[in-house]
Amino acid sequence: MKKVVFYFDPRVKKIYEKKVDENGEARTVLSSIHNFVYTAEIVARTIDVQDDSDIKEKIDPGYSYFHVADNVPLKSDSGIIYDQNTAAYRATEYGFVVYQGGKLKLLSPLQITRDKLKAYMTVYPTKSGRLPGIKDIEDILKNYSILAGLGQKKIEEQLNAIDKDKPGLMRILVAQGKAPVNGHEEYFVPLLDIDKKAGEILSDGRIDFKEKGSIIQIVKNQEVLERIPEVKPVDGYNIYGDKAPSEIEEPAGYRRGENIVQSGHDENIFLSSIDGCIEAEGRTISVLPIVVIRGDVAYETGNIDFNGSVHIFGSVLPGFSVKATGDIIINNNVDDSFIKADGDIIVKMGVVGKESARLVSGGRVTAKFLLNAQVEASGEIIVEDSIINSTVFSNKSISVVAKHGKIIGGKATALYSITVKVSGAINETETVLSVGRNLDIERELQEVNKEIGRWRELVAETMRKLKVNFGEGVFENPKEYIAILPPVKKKNCLVLLKELNSSNRELKQFMEKSKEIQQKLNLEQEPVIVVKDKIYPGTVLNIKKSVRKIDRPLDNVRFFEDAEDKLIRFTSAI
Repeated sequence: MKKVVFYFDPRVKKIYEKKVDENGEARTVLSSIHNFVYTAEIVARTIDVQDDSDIKEKIDPGYSYFHVADNVPLKSDSGIIYDQNTAAYRATEYGFVVYQGGKLKLLSPLQITRDKLKAYMTVYPTKSGRLPGIKDIEDILKNYSILAGLGQKKIEEQLNAIDKDKPGLMRILVAQGKAPVNGHEEYFVPLLDIDKKAGEILSDGRIDFKEKGSIIQIVKNQEVLERIPEVKPVDGYNIYGDKAPSEIEEPAGYRRGENIVQSGHDENIFLSSIDGCIEAEGRTISVLPIVVIRGDVAYETGNIDFNGSVHIFGSVLPGFSVKATGDIIINNNVDDSFIKADGDIIVKMGVVGKESARLVSGGRVTAKFLLNAQVEASGEIIVEDSIINSTVFSNKSISVVAKHGKIIGGKATALYSITVKVSGAINETETVLSVGRNLDIERELQEVNKEIGRWRELVAETMRKLKVNFGEGVFENPKEYIAILPPVKKKNCLVLLKELNSSNRELKQFMEKSKEIQQKLNLEQEPVIVVKDKIYPGTVLNIKKSVRKIDRPLDNVRFFEDAEDKLIRFTSAI
């Protein structure tokens, strides 16, 4: 009877395979160490035997690994030839042999990068311990029409580094083209810090508004930008000798905008042609004139609505509003008025309200004091003296920084921290301090929950109609139930079932959206409330979902939520 002897693992179909390790991670590994063969090495032959006991006598000398199968069709494919003198199939070069669809095929260990600039060869000793030599590699490169070989010396250095006594899978570089040099158009880098800063907190707790930062004031002829000259692109070539085209990259810096001109002393230095402020719009830097109100915002000026930054030397009087897409600086007070900025809001004196003092900031809010005010800020809220009877929210932190800085009455809410010297008052004024809350997300969640409630009501109402008109049986097996209904009832039942399915589908979508929004509430750091001097009874603390009412005066405390029992506990603040 005829048998086929494979001198490799015929079950393997490719060099690499993916396996899941003990940690559940998918890893790419070598599929078989038995399938690497050298030039002229026998990979398979057909043998005649009386029975299986004769097989070992038919195995070629020196071939310790083999796999025997019943007589199967054998044909030679790429990299394999049939040697008629020895009646055996042999490899024509170094490679990885597989058996696919009745054909013996040699897979090339050559790996070419996607950009065709490099070629690597996977190298592993054959069963006889042989590795490809420099000529073997050069022949393989020639077969693949690869012209940019790495060179004999560099390839041999890599081959010599392989420890044959400790065989392992190696990947060596065998061909390399020349990478193109990408070019870029000229671009500009700023010669000053364009990152915004609201102000500097001094050691004594005061805020130095001279260190503005949020509005970068520029004077005429001040150096603003440095030009990075254009770089011309240079083409390269790939391992086949074909051109590797270069590209024009997107500039890494900025473009020059309005009111910026070339200096007279250096062709790469550019100056401001006006007094104004820096504006970075996308990737363009310009110097734009700032809106300056020399006195109060009052009847003489009317309401302010400006696409940029605003500097008010006086106050904003009751009933007026100031809106800006940049920052707003107010040298004096905000008196029962509305202030809205996409950037920072800086009030150098205080905010005093009766009914409608409201500040909304896309950045920081800083002020000397807040009294009967509503304040919302995406960034920090920094108050020098006091927050009294106000509703204040920061999507980062709230700090009252003066030596006797206090929060009395009202509600102060921050995402991460509230820091103050004194909270509440001796007369136990109710003062609510909350951290670990994001009002923006909570509002979004509230709207979604309203929709969930609405769709639940619609589902319940539709189910009620189905029960009243058709009974409980319609829910047990709707198809069978509908089949026995008269035509008119069947139509009405189908309409209600369709409404029920549609409402359930909408309800499911909003419930999934609710879960997505709740995931946004994950905090980057644990929220805390720090009272450095004294906290009085009447103060209510909320940290995440935990609540604690202060029932006795405490000094120098830092409150946090215990991760295990979810209770608010405290330690020394300093």
